[in-house]
Parts: sequence; C-alpha cells; structure tokens
Amino acid sequence: MMARKTLFSVISLLLILLMTACSQSQDDRISSKGNRKNPSTQPITSQQNTEETEEEQVEEQRVIARYRTVQQAMIDKDIDALDEIILDGTIFRHMSGKTQTKDEYFADIRNGRLDYQSYTMTDEKVEINGNDATLTCYVVLTANAYGAQGSWPFIVTAHLVKIEGEWYMTN
Repeated sequence: MMARKTLFSVISLLLILLMTACSQSQDDRISSKGNRKNPSTQPITSQQNTEETEEEQVEEQRVIARYRTVQQAMIDKDIDALDEIILDGTIFRHMSGKTQTKDEYFADIRNGRLDYQSYTMTDEKVEINGNDATLTCYVVLTANAYGAQGSWPFIVTAHLVKIEGEWYMTN
C-alpha cells in the first residue's frame, strides 16, 4: 500500500509539464529576455470552409517543435535552453498539487532529483488564437523522478505565447 502511494506521488510529480493557469493576466507575462509584455492577441482568420491556411499549419508545427525542444532540453539537462524557452513567472504544478517555481524546477533537474531519460509524443493538437497557443498531446516519459524509475503516460496541455515571432512556454 505504501509503495502504491509512493508510486502515485512520483507519477503525479512527473506531470510537471501540465502547467495550469496562474493568477497573472495575459498582459503580465514576462519573458526571460527582459520585461517584454505579451502582445495583444488577434485571432488568426481561417478560410470560410474552415480549412487551415498554410500559415496556420506552419505555426502549429512551430509550436510542436518548440515543445519538443523543451522535452529534449529536460533530457539533456540543458537549463540554459529551458530558461530561454520557459517564461519567468511560470509555475509548475504537479498532479499531487505541489507547485514549483521555474528556479525550483530547474534545481531538481540540475541536481538529478528529476532525471528525464526519454519521451515519445503523439496525437499533437494545437489551437492558436493570435499570439496564444495551447498544445495537447499524449506523452510517455521515462525518468527517474525522486528515486523512482519508470515510464509514465500522460496527457499534456501546454500553453505558449508568441513574443517577437518566437513561441515561449507559460501558464
């Protein structure tokens, strides 16, 4: 029973990338490159027959690629890359309810408490509304998290914001 609770806690902690909205408003989002504010959002207009435009498809692929870059940076323990892509003020919420600041999360990766080893990502769906994007996908993450080794499947909902032409992760 205790092992089951521990495993559940570890699994819930692995869901770190399931970021939830925090109290800061969209206009208060700040990037790690300075105090750039999130530009106003305007919906991307689609063709009348609801087919995606080529521009929309390209942006969706850019969002997916950006998230894959984050996943690989977690595996590589590339804190500089993570710091560049994840906006300051982002809060990570574990399934257990535990929350971490960006610095706390990076410290756990840096010191090996979170040791990401591989991931697979499928069923990617991106919804873009102006400069805001939401990516949902299915991920199987293999890691040693807080001493428990395993592979855990979960659904990710990641939020990104476009600033000066580039996508950044946020809440």
